[in-house]
Amino acid sequence: MSNHKSARASRRPSITARSYQTRMSKFLGALKPNSVAIIVSNPERTRSNDTEYPYRQSSDILYLNGFPEPESALVFHKVSRKETKLVMFVRAKDAAREQWTGIRAGTEGAAAHFFAAEAHTVDKFEEVVGKLIASSDNVYYKFGRNPEFDKRFEKIWAEGQRNLLNPENILHGMRMFKNAAEVRMIEEAARISAEAHIAAAKRCRPGLKEYQLQATMEFIFTDNGAMAPAYTSIVANGPSGWVLHYISNQGGLKRGDMVLIDAACEYQGYAADITRTFPVNGKFTAEQAQVYQLVLDAQEAAINAAKPGATLRDVHETAQKVLSDGLAKLGISEEHIRAFFPHGTSHWLGLDVHDVGTNGTRSDKGKARKLAPGMVFTVEPGLYFAADDTRVPEKYRGIAVRIEDDVLVTEAGNRVLTSLVPKAIADIEAMMRR
Repeated sequence: MSNHKSARASRRPSITARSYQTRMSKFLGALKPNSVAIIVSNPERTRSNDTEYPYRQSSDILYLNGFPEPESALVFHKVSRKETKLVMFVRAKDAAREQWTGIRAGTEGAAAHFFAAEAHTVDKFEEVVGKLIASSDNVYYKFGRNPEFDKRFEKIWAEGQRNLLNPENILHGMRMFKNAAEVRMIEEAARISAEAHIAAAKRCRPGLKEYQLQATMEFIFTDNGAMAPAYTSIVANGPSGWVLHYISNQGGLKRGDMVLIDAACEYQGYAADITRTFPVNGKFTAEQAQVYQLVLDAQEAAINAAKPGATLRDVHETAQKVLSDGLAKLGISEEHIRAFFPHGTSHWLGLDVHDVGTNGTRSDKGKARKLAPGMVFTVEPGLYFAADDTRVPEKYRGIAVRIEDDVLVTEAGNRVLTSLVPKAIADIEAMMRR
């Protein structure tokens, strides 16, 4: 590793112990008196036979105290405003298993490094939580996050039912607003992802396979300390871009086509989300440039509309209006806008790439929510013309364009967190020439 890269690594952002303590204190403060709130880990997922996918912890646990291991639970006990504590359940230390699958924190590690006032092995869950529930008036638990914990919790709760509440109503409201430290995490994910997009564009040429650009990007993710893509990478050549979640990435890159890349990394749990579309041979045709510029105009107008007091509906309708007007100028009926732009313009972004909230522009409630400083979301209009769509002039058929950036709402308006990746036509062509 070069000295430059070492210095950059030493400056990388992280969530501090104080931040975790502040989050947990705020969460506890919002619980009703005499309550127990239980947040459970994600289950491990089998990939094939006796091998698992790389484990990824529940975003809610990552948010509250950062504990990374499976088979775990955070239990917050609030007797009164002044009497609160965190009880953790974790896997037992086991030297034989740890030699195969890695060192476990154990109960001592949970207490020493993850703020637990009490820590128990997970086999004690029913016994300890049962006593806490029996002495409480309110229980917060969300079914559906981990089937194994659901069975264990339901057995306890059924024996002495209490008022059942959803902890996510509190927790996800907190996660909607990113503080400065969280913004820095998303910016680091965006910086790494931008470097990867630029590398892919510079490598791009006819004859390569889509998966080779995917490999270029995902090497850069890992080489920069991002342990995983934030979602399955999309590298779609030409007409394949019409498939919104195209992930086979097996096709060849063809001269005269454009390639749509929707890919980004996750840095310490926080996601970026970037899409760029560029010509395989480095030069837009006249028709490609017309469609591309229309989508870019729509995106820039939508970003300008994103400010405190506006809604995601405003952002979406701004993009849709620009696209509708532009389609008419291309000789394409604007009445088909929903067919050519079939998705929403925005979704929330944070510890999940489709972050908590109200599903962005995929729900009426999400569309109506007013934007406020600290919210982060995507702006990603697109136009998708199938290769055989007779509603479109032949010269535009098979062209698919999406341009996506991540936007932070600020007091003054907004800030684009993913601006390091060129998107103007002249800038893209100049970058690919280099």
